[in-house]
Amino acid sequence: MANIHDYYRKNFLYEGHKMMLPELRDKVAQTCAHCKFFVLVTGGNETRNGCAAQIPRYAGLSRRVPGELDAVEVLELVGREGLVRVLSTAGPHRQACWQFHPRG
Repeated sequence: MANIHDYYRKNFLYEGHKMMLPELRDKVAQTCAHCKFFVLVTGGNETRNGCAAQIPRYAGLSRRVPGELDAVEVLELVGREGLVRVLSTAGPHRQACWQFHPRG
């Protein structure tokens, strides 16, 4: 056994028996599409999925998260780097993150 990290990476039985805290189970079992923060960001030519939890106005849930946001509005709120972060963190089939809140 030359490298212990390589041993655990290739051991599929070990990978299947990881311990999980009960409060994290709901977040791991859910996807971004079931999250309250999952929104559609519409631009001039394209519509993409986004995560409104990256926008400070909606992150604290003090305001209702709309189902669709304009890209211009997101640019005004968080700037160009923020828009890239909003668009890169969400996907309908991605595993939910630590900011997950179920729709309802």
